Parts: sequence; structure tokens; C-alpha cells
Amino acid sequence: MDRISELQTQYSSSFDKRKICSYDIEQINEPTKSIMHQESRFLFFTSGKGIIKINDVPYEVKPNSCVAIVPWVITEVTKVEEPMQFIKIVYNFNFLNRNIKTAYIDAKEQFNLFNEISNSPMIYCNEFEAKNFIKIMDDIKTEVGIESILDVKQEKILTNVFITNKIMEMLIWYIRIEQKVDLSTENNENPGFDERAVIFKYLYSHLSEKQTLKSVSSLFFMSESSLSKYCQKVTGHSFHDLLNEMRLVKTMDFLMYSDFSLNIIAELVGFNDASHLSKFFAKRIGTTPNQYRKINQNVVNMLNPEESNITYELIGHISNLFTENINEVETAKEFNMSVVEMNRILLYTIEKNFDEFIRYLRINYACELLKSTEENILDIAVTVGYNNAKTFNNHFLKLKGMTPSKFRKTVEIQYDYD
Repeated sequence: MDRISELQTQYSSSFDKRKICSYDIEQINEPTKSIMHQESRFLFFTSGKGIIKINDVPYEVKPNSCVAIVPWVITEVTKVEEPMQFIKIVYNFNFLNRNIKTAYIDAKEQFNLFNEISNSPMIYCNEFEAKNFIKIMDDIKTEVGIESILDVKQEKILTNVFITNKIMEMLIWYIRIEQKVDLSTENNENPGFDERAVIFKYLYSHLSEKQTLKSVSSLFFMSESSLSKYCQKVTGHSFHDLLNEMRLVKTMDFLMYSDFSLNIIAELVGFNDASHLSKFFAKRIGTTPNQYRKINQNVVNMLNPEESNITYELIGHISNLFTENINEVETAKEFNMSVVEMNRILLYTIEKNFDEFIRYLRINYACELLKSTEENILDIAVTVGYNNAKTFNNHFLKLKGMTPSKFRKTVEIQYDYD
């Protein structure tokens, strides 16, 4: 898989950046180049036979098979026995993921849409299931038109809500079918599987943790030079350029589909602060984040306006007091809401509940102190809000994959995102 992959656009539509979804019909007649996808998509094959590699794992393509692709996955059609025609639905993953979490948050089960799809990227439908998929896709086509012929539909009332519900319906069908027959075990045992392919998935889903070449290479048991060369060979980008590309894509999503402040967006995508984000964004896009938002914003927010205002206050409150003896019961009471309601809002906004957010803030602050001061580890633990070193060490190990002592000795914090 060490060939440069074509990097596809981050937008759901080629002519309207604000669209959260597009519909098209395509046909593959011969093997394709390796492609890295910046946006999610469904490929529902209506005819044809062949082989498609997804992150270097081969899957058989036949009528009524469906591929689900999440951002930063690499695909390549390696064999075409019969021309393969398929319906393509491209959708904004981050937007849909936040919305489905909001609807799902009261359930007891833990649910990770990104992992659920990326671990099983291919399903095979029976006739009944195929008809359901095609019906949903036809509904989407009627709403948004056909992308390749610039079939622009006049926007109807609540179009984005309608499309959101249809994509959610497709995701639910996909996951239910996938759970009936788990293909992941067979594919993971494939002797040709390149474990390095999951690196891009890991980077994209952990942007907020400010990854470095050293920390990621250590996690995947590679040398820094090997990881750097692999990124360059597969994507055509250096490790840092690839991270910045991922940050840029996610920043654009937040600017178009949320009302989050630049400080919150910077935290979520891994920039040091709003200033770093703005400088990088203007350099790459040629306009400021606020100007970009004004031109392209298309908000469909699952939080009501009152919740949106409270959200910013809540996150700011926790961010200011995380080193103190703060707990979720008292915090929820201060904002006149239940603990469940507070965690729903936090999970929607930052994909972390109260306890996870506190740990995240404390451990990241501890990382800065470990590298910028000579304080002993117990003093740092107390400074960031812990009562004892044991809990601090356990949380640090869980979040960073190493002890505080090892982090201090081996990891360099990188703040340059230019």
C-alpha cells in the first residue's frame, strides 16, 4: 500500500460546500488508483463484480453489497470482473455523528459510530434489505438531486432535518445488518493486512490530543523515520502536513455546522488556541475563520438556543475550575440541570462526559508542567487537581499510554502548527 493515495475533497458536494449530503450514480470499469477519503460515504453496488481494498483489506464486490467509508480511510478497486455500478451517498460525518449521539445519549449502551463503521466497512444485503437501502437513497435523491448532472433542487422546508433523518436511517440499517454477520474477524486474519493502515483512522479520531510524531510512532511500535516515510508514501503529505489537513477539514465542519467559539474549536481539533487556529486557517484558506463561517454557515443544531448558550458557559466554567475540587453533581446544580442532561450536552459538544473532560484537562495541563517545570510528580498531581499520585498515574497512563516519568523523559510537546 506504499503508493501515494489520491486525496479526495472534504466537501459532501462539489458545487455547494454547505450541503451535508449529495447523491450520485457512478460506474467502475477498471481498477482504480488508491484513494484517501476526507469525507464519509456509502457506496451501494447495484451490479457488477470485483474486489475493493479498504485500508489494505480485500472485500468482494457483488450486487447488493454496500461499502461504508469514514474519513481518512484508503480504498482501491484492484479487480473488475464485471463493470460495477453503484449509488454514492456522500455525507458530512462529523455533523451526523454529533446529531446521532444526541439522539442516542439516553441509552445505556456505549456507542462509537466511527469504530462501528470502520471496523466493518462492507455488508452484503438480501433482497429485502437492498430494497430498503435503495428506497432511502431514492428519497435523498429526490431531496438533493443528482450531483454529476448539477441537478439542483429547490430547497424545501426543513431539508437538512429530512436528510439528517435519512442518513441516520441508513446508518441504523447498515449497523443492524453488519451485526448479523461480523466480517471483521476474517479480514483481520488476512495475512496481507497492513496494520499501519489504521494510523490515519487513529490520528483523525484523536486530533484533540495534540499528537506528535514521537508519540504516535511509539504507540504503533515504529521509528519516527518509518512513520514519517509511510505517511509521505501513502498520502503524499508529511506527518505534520497530514495532521494539519485533518485539523483543517474538521475546523471547516465546525465553522459551517456549529456555533462553537474559535477557542472551543481549537481545543477540539488540536490547535493550541484560537490564535493558532486563525493564523493557520487564514494562511491555508485565504480568509479568516469568522469570514468563512459567515459565507458558508449552514447550522442545523440539535441543541436548542438556550442549551447552546449554556454550553459555552458550562465548558468555560469547567475549564476555569478543573484544578479545584469540582464535581458533576454540584456543577449540574449550578447550571440548573440534571447530571444526565449536563453530560448529554457535553458529549454532544466535546464528545466527553464531565469526568472524561476533567481528566482530559488535568492530564494535558500536567503534560505541560512535566515539560516546563522541575516539580516532582506528586506536586504536579496536586497542582492539576488530584488528591493522590496513584489516581493521577492511573489516569495519565490511560490517556497517554505511558507513565508521567516516561513522558517527562521521552516526549517533546510540539506547538508549531504552521
